[in-house]
Amino acid sequence: MKPHYFHQEKADEDDYFLQLSIDHGYVPEGCLMGGSMVWTKCHSRSPMDPCEGCDGPREKCHGRITEEDM
Repeated sequence: MKPHYFHQEKADEDDYFLQLSIDHGYVPEGCLMGGSMVWTKCHSRSPMDPCEGCDGPREKCHGRITEEDM
């Protein structure tokens, strides 16, 4: 699995954890972060919003706006 898909237009279709994370609403449909990273951030001891702190291209993934972007 890849840590991210920022260089691609869309994520690999076989990234099970990313699709599962999208289905659960953890990240938006166009997320380009690797599924294992998303899943880990959501299910760690201190769960966090995967979009927070992500340096991915919001114009491609349409991720949530972070506090830094405000």
